Amino acid sequence: MPRRSSRLISMGHYNSEGERTISYKETLYRVFPRRRFRRGIRLVGRKTIIFGDGISKNISNSNIISESNCSSRVCIIGYFFLMLFLCFGFACLIPTLGRTFLDSGRSESPYSPLIVDTDSYVDYEEISRHLTELENRLLKLQRKMNFLTLSADAWPNFALESQGASVVYHLSSKTYSIEKPHLTFFGIPIWRPPVSPRTVIQGHSHLVPGRCWAFAGGRGHLFIALSHPVTISHVSLGHISKSMSPTGSIFSAPKEFSVHGMETLDDEGTHLGTFLYDEDGDQLQTFKLLDHNGVYKFVRLEVQSNWGHPEYSCLYSFRVHGMVAD
Repeated sequence: MPRRSSRLISMGHYNSEGERTISYKETLYRVFPRRRFRRGIRLVGRKTIIFGDGISKNISNSNIISESNCSSRVCIIGYFFLMLFLCFGFACLIPTLGRTFLDSGRSESPYSPLIVDTDSYVDYEEISRHLTELENRLLKLQRKMNFLTLSADAWPNFALESQGASVVYHLSSKTYSIEKPHLTFFGIPIWRPPVSPRTVIQGHSHLVPGRCWAFAGGRGHLFIALSHPVTISHVSLGHISKSMSPTGSIFSAPKEFSVHGMETLDDEGTHLGTFLYDEDGDQLQTFKLLDHNGVYKFVRLEVQSNWGHPEYSCLYSFRVHGMVAD
């Protein structure tokens, strides 16, 4: 028989025959093992230890198995409720976090400019496309406006001498002689002929000071035979500007004038409009006539006043615009 400790024998762990015994005088404590044992449960007390092979006399195997099964069921139920609680907590927490962080607008973090730049790029493309459409519309409107409001240089002039128009002298005002007549003898000026009213209808694109037709006083008229029978829509009156004048003023320029259309020389004429020439405006100023359906072969230009010159008035250019009659 193996040697037994006298202390264990004295404490009642072994009987007189050397077999193991269990003392029930002390309380037993259950210790859950960290490793899984195949044989029974290990019970630890302050003085007594129960082993799987040594409890066959006092504790049956069925009690050990039932206690093991109960503890396993308790652990499984506990883990189940723990996992259920955790899942329920995450299910309630995730929507709150989503509303807080995902729906809070654009982030101010340094990594958000990529999204902002993408939105800005899309906005820039949309704005560029819209601007291109507006530019195309503006170009079309500008073409229409150019067609409707062409300058006088782009319109046909039916009072142009080179096209067949002429001045009816006996029905026009007399020419005013600005200087004394003189001739040239060996380079000495003796007589200078006055400027003819033909100058007004010769269509000079560049107006030069002094190259004009003058009539006495502030009232006068010019009678013109047009190159074609036309329906008149506009007339243009030209004079040099103040900046081109040697004196810095254009007192001899027409101020108020009117236009009459006639079918024949004996016709009294139809008043087509009265206008005011602006001394501070452009050199060549165009005026729209009253709406009418008349077809005229002759035009009478009547100057009713000038801008203050007491002796004479000057006409540099006069044009008649419209459409040729059928």
